[in-house]
Amino acid sequence: MGLFRKPPPMTLVLEVFSLLNISSDLPTSFTKTDLNVENFSTAAGLLEPYYLPCKVKLYLEYTDSVRWITILRHILAVHGYTIKNMETTRNKKKAIYYTIERLGDLRTAVSIDFS
Repeated sequence: MGLFRKPPPMTLVLEVFSLLNISSDLPTSFTKTDLNVENFSTAAGLLEPYYLPCKVKLYLEYTDSVRWITILRHILAVHGYTIKNMETTRNKKKAIYYTIERLGDLRTAVSIDFS
């Protein structure tokens, strides 16, 4: 909770997805070039009330595609999702594909018998 006054609701996260041209059908994949640059400031305005004031200056005042990947990581982590990236080369051009996935439950039951 170190970034937010209160966590953004999932409905708001999906609205930001829509503004940024990301599919709301999770899991989904996208690249930085898929993001809708024209709606960055609108999406930042929606998220501003949820971020702490000092974090607004750091993350939302100037936004680009790279910064939005970070912002998406923040708002998705609250809801149990993560963004994984994979670099690939297609047609002799490098591209990074980002995939939004549900976090797995990392807790496992361990039983140790010392008898």
